Amino acid sequence: MQAKELKSGMWVEFQNGVAEVIDVDQEHNTVIIESMKDHRRININCNDLVDQPQLHTGCDHYY
Repeated sequence: MQAKELKSGMWVEFQNGVAEVIDVDQEHNTVIIESMKDHRRININCNDLVDQPQLHTGCDHYY
């Protein structure tokens, strides 16, 4: 994914599971995410994220 495709509050998938986007840095193509497993905040490159349109705000499960 690219930073321009992301916004705060979105749900995305990364190597360790599902996370919520907290902040986006378009200049460096990075994003701060909060892992739903342990609520740890991680600064990660946007290329390492996978868009999951089946995830929706307020739920970390597929529907």
